[in-house]
Amino acid sequence: MFTVLIAGKAGEGIKKAAQVIADMLKFYGRFTFQLDDYESTIRGGHNFSVVTTDTSEVYSVYNSADLIICFDKRSYHLHSDKLNPNGLLVYNSDEGSFERGIGIPLTSLMKDVYNQPYNVSVSAVAISAARIGMTGSNLKDIIAHSYKRDATQNCIYASRVYDSLGEVAIDFPKLPCHSGHIFSGNQLIALGAWTAGLDYYFSYPMTPASSILHYLAAKQNTLGVHTIHAESELAAINMAIGAVYCGCRTAVGSSGGGFALMQEAFSMAGMVEAPLLCILSSRPGPATGVSTYTAQEDLYFALHQGHGDFSRIVASPDCMERAYTLAGELLAMAWKFQLPVILLTEKHLSESMMQAIIDPTQVMEANHLAATDEAEYNRYEITDNGISPLLFPPSEAVIKWNSHEHLSSGVRTDEAIDIVAMKDKRNRKDTGIIASLKEFQTWAVYGEGDVIVFAYGSTVLELREALKHLDSRITILAPIYLEPFDIKTVEMFQNRRTIIVEHNSKGDFAFLIRSKLQIDFIGSILRYDGRVFDPLELAQRIEVMINAQA
Repeated sequence: MFTVLIAGKAGEGIKKAAQVIADMLKFYGRFTFQLDDYESTIRGGHNFSVVTTDTSEVYSVYNSADLIICFDKRSYHLHSDKLNPNGLLVYNSDEGSFERGIGIPLTSLMKDVYNQPYNVSVSAVAISAARIGMTGSNLKDIIAHSYKRDATQNCIYASRVYDSLGEVAIDFPKLPCHSGHIFSGNQLIALGAWTAGLDYYFSYPMTPASSILHYLAAKQNTLGVHTIHAESELAAINMAIGAVYCGCRTAVGSSGGGFALMQEAFSMAGMVEAPLLCILSSRPGPATGVSTYTAQEDLYFALHQGHGDFSRIVASPDCMERAYTLAGELLAMAWKFQLPVILLTEKHLSESMMQAIIDPTQVMEANHLAATDEAEYNRYEITDNGISPLLFPPSEAVIKWNSHEHLSSGVRTDEAIDIVAMKDKRNRKDTGIIASLKEFQTWAVYGEGDVIVFAYGSTVLELREALKHLDSRITILAPIYLEPFDIKTVEMFQNRRTIIVEHNSKGDFAFLIRSKLQIDFIGSILRYDGRVFDPLELAQRIEVMINAQA
């Protein structure tokens, strides 16, 4: 296990350096996990990135580090006490002289090499390369490949930093390379939806969902997904429903505040039976909250999104690979049953990066029940399963979607008998939805122990890393589909000692599990400061809770 922490001011390229270091460690045959911690400021705020690597898969990062690189004085004071015994701390001596670590004049060396703008982040890659024993020649190749702008100066700067460190290399053998590329959760969500046939993505940027918009926009020419940066969240979801009306497979994405603005249109999607994939990536609230950190405070908000009675599907990925497959599953389910669906996740999965192997054959294409007779077409034809045929313009037939209650033709109605008939039609979809879930994995199970630990979403990543440090044997149970909720699959676990772990202050997930499974817990472990659990700390808290009940 080896952890690198790079810290400095916003705008100094810290995230980019961490990504390059993660790629460099993958070149060494290592698995990596990268987490970015940044304040909600454009420049000057304190940022840091952590990369943890190991010879086996890594599911989260650690608070203590084996290599700490500080670009400024504030970073040194905030992070120097996180250094592991026998670890190395390198700081920018232009910012001052400190008790611990090796000082290198990173700013002075940078000014000697560059014309404006400077690129201090290159130094973190050079320091990391020196620590793991990479040759200067290989370092230059990585710098030239990863920092193409000002490539010559970048290589010179990296070499000077590398040479100034002297002999600091540790035993860090190169292992056989393994398969898998490094992705963020949001990238995998975007790719999963694209594999299922996504045509349009609409969004107004809101952390931590914003990078889906940025990724699809950057890949628009290669993936062919039309990516629209709308003027607001209201515009985004209403444009999306309009695109669905024209037959386009469509998604929207936001965080809690943006999704609050989308509620009315989400409810309209339920009434007009618009197949729409909605991605809700959570951060701490209420209101603007802590906009660049992680939380699980939106569970019931997602489960009850939109007003009125209509079917909903809500699911949450427990790992990176699931982010890919689940996005495709949900887009397919939306089109099969003609309803809005929600992929619920959090900043920790959305923005963190790790290796993942994706298999396009595991994702089905989103298709619909097509109308066969235009002359007799009724948008809301009453059927046994509640699913009506779909027809899209241009057409000789009248295609009428109506947000008021309506007849099968789409014409508005206030008649009691018609209201009941149409509500019953929509509700009949529930039987088919529940049956369809048998095609998919509804629960994830990790470990084989007598004590059950319930979690969902990205908390499962933290638990899987903590699992490596537990003396007690536990079983992690994670529902993937939260609505409808599959009870049958986990009935066999109901009489075990149970713990719950989640990222909120109210125990929302515990309340859901109690209401669905009628079980009690020996304890709950909550975190609600926006930060992820350190795996060692989480393992210790679980161990204490288990032993207290022994």
